[in-house]
Amino acid sequence: MCDEPAQRVPPRDHAGWLALARTTASGPDVDDPDGRHAGRPQARGAEALRQAGLLTLLIPARHGGGGATWRTAFQVVREVAAANGDLGLLLGHHYLLSWTPALHGTEADRERVWPVAAAACRLWGGAPDPRDASPTLAPRPHGGFTLDGTTAITSGAVLADRLAVGATRADTGEPLMVLVDPAGPGVARAEGGAGGAPNGTVLFSGAIVGEHDVIGRPSPASTALMAPAIQMVFAQLYLGIAEGALDAARAHAVARSRPWPLGQARRTGGDAYLAGAYGGLLAQVRAARALADRAADDLAPDLHGAAARPQSAESAGPPDERYCETAVLVATAKIAAVQASLAVASRVFELAGPDSARARPGLARFWRYAKTLHDPVAHRQAEVGREFLTGEFPPERKAPP
Repeated sequence: MCDEPAQRVPPRDHAGWLALARTTASGPDVDDPDGRHAGRPQARGAEALRQAGLLTLLIPARHGGGGATWRTAFQVVREVAAANGDLGLLLGHHYLLSWTPALHGTEADRERVWPVAAAACRLWGGAPDPRDASPTLAPRPHGGFTLDGTTAITSGAVLADRLAVGATRADTGEPLMVLVDPAGPGVARAEGGAGGAPNGTVLFSGAIVGEHDVIGRPSPASTALMAPAIQMVFAQLYLGIAEGALDAARAHAVARSRPWPLGQARRTGGDAYLAGAYGGLLAQVRAARALADRAADDLAPDLHGAAARPQSAESAGPPDERYCETAVLVATAKIAAVQASLAVASRVFELAGPDSARARPGLARFWRYAKTLHDPVAHRQAEVGREFLTGEFPPERKAPP
């Protein structure tokens, strides 16, 4: 639960939320300069996000949340990832999962779920992609369901207050999104996910799911919209990692007492080789950031529009041509962000010198984040290239007609 949530006044604008994210990310519970906690569930960091009010940022103000936009949420993920890639991933997936009632649910679902989530400052975990519906829901004689099966690589499985899970109704084959208490009977969580992030596998064995815990019925349109949203979160994650690595490398370079002997400069900042190398990396990161911001501005209205559409109208989906343009732009932004993060996280070791391998300034953590916290970008490159050459958009990500 939040500590005295009624007394906390959330920021009212974009700049205020970003300032709060920076302050929280620089705190001792989130910032991990030595990388000592990297790759492990970080309960103190998650609690710092909760106490700052960042977990309720997206929930509309009328339901007790921060009422911020997706444009703000994306950039908050970037700010947190610059200090701690694991928590940036956790927060990004939390935003996606907490938006489930908007994408897949009805107004009644949102009225029922969001006020409780905001009041409790709940951290959501689960599988952001609703196509992962391997668990099954069996109706109970007196109402509700029992949930059985396994969900793998669930974001925040170890730390989450609630799990948003895609499941298939056994008697009808209908896909449903349900909310599960991870501490309830019939739920077993295991640590250890992709890249050692705070993920894991969740086993459901007769877990009870009430009728009120059904928070959405994914449609082809809502599922298609979730796909670029996931990719945009990852783009912001990579950008944060790249920016965090550059900031740490700059601090190390400025603090160096002597320049390189062959640099012909009196101070490190005046070394033309270093300045040129950092300038090239900075240009790459800034170009990726501009592309990601443009893609986020295109995607955010559709995400907010999902909450305004009645459920019966969702089957029409967003306009196909416009949706495809946005999705391709998002995929392009992710490619650029991944390439920038890998370039920066690798090159800073060369630029910082042999002492950069020491615990401080913690440059190794950025390399680990960049190398392990992403799905293969080759698939995104193939999608963008195929669309460029043939005009064909991947069928599995195409909005329905």
